[in-house]
Amino acid sequence: MTREFADFAREISLEAGSILLRGFRSAKTVISYKSKTDLVTDVDRASEQFLVERISDRFPDHTIIAEEGSRKEAAGDYIWYVDPLDGTNNYAHGLPFFCVSIGVYSIRMKQVVAAVVFNPFLDELFTAVRGGGAFLNNNPIRVSLLDDIGVSLVATGFPYDKATSDNNNLKEFNRVILRIQGIRRMGSAAIDLSYVACGRIDGYWEGKLKPWDMAGGSLIVEEAGGRVTTYNGGAFDPEFPEIVASNGRIHGQLLSLLDEDCIQK
Repeated sequence: MTREFADFAREISLEAGSILLRGFRSAKTVISYKSKTDLVTDVDRASEQFLVERISDRFPDHTIIAEEGSRKEAAGDYIWYVDPLDGTNNYAHGLPFFCVSIGVYSIRMKQVVAAVVFNPFLDELFTAVRGGGAFLNNNPIRVSLLDDIGVSLVATGFPYDKATSDNNNLKEFNRVILRIQGIRRMGSAAIDLSYVACGRIDGYWEGKLKPWDMAGGSLIVEEAGGRVTTYNGGAFDPEFPEIVASNGRIHGQLLSLLDEDCIQK
């Protein structure tokens, strides 16, 4: 059954990716502002409408929760977390780091069971089924083997309310940056997680995220041999707004850097 979910998610992600490409760097694309730092485009909405309609038609007893407000409650065991365009700010500025992200969550198992992250501009399709491994364009992927956080490359992001909230990741960023090789800011949680999964980066953390940001990528990391938790090392939950993902080998070191009390001891 989960293989069926993954195959269908792959199919519709490829089609949604075509929607994104048609609007990318187009003068016809309409950009709106939820806030000064949080954008939405008419392409986000077109992609979401397409995805939600297709999922509803195929799996009418599944719940769907999508970024731009589409929500369909159903009695079945599965929830589809859908981000029709992760990395909207990149997209609006013409940067090619954006994607469609889908994660299928089993309420009974309390786990994401199928996932797709697709960057149509780079033609990179990351997929995973629980227990079946992780893949990039049908080729198996694995996390990096690096075990020293001091020479690691990690990624993070910052919340939209960073200018008005003390919980804005700046303290964590300042602690981590001094003790690693470098930090990257891709602007898409789903891409960050996929890059951990294929070994391009060694770790990633971010808070104040939504389930559609994390669900798909979290499973891809796990199936590639990595580890995904909360900041305190607890079990990952897509409805809990924070994530730490890594190759597993540096995970404890990264958690320690995120823990202010540990640093001060």
